[in-house]
Amino acid sequence: MPGAMTALRRVPWVRFWVAATWLYKHGRERLEKNLSERERSDLWQMMRKSNGKPGNLSGRERVRFKALVRQAITGRRP
Repeated sequence: MPGAMTALRRVPWVRFWVAATWLYKHGRERLEKNLSERERSDLWQMMRKSNGKPGNLSGRERVRFKALVRQAITGRRP
């Protein structure tokens, strides 16, 4: 869905970073329910690599990071 991905690019990075941090601290059941083991691993790797700074990830990784956070929260796959 090109429209959904374009909309994800417009949401400020910090919102996704805060949501991902919350998920790892308090939302484990949501992560386990809505993401596969591979997706959880990818999300964690990107969190460590970025260290909260979007410039530490490639453009493709930023889009994937946002998509995984959205999927973890809502349960909807992109």
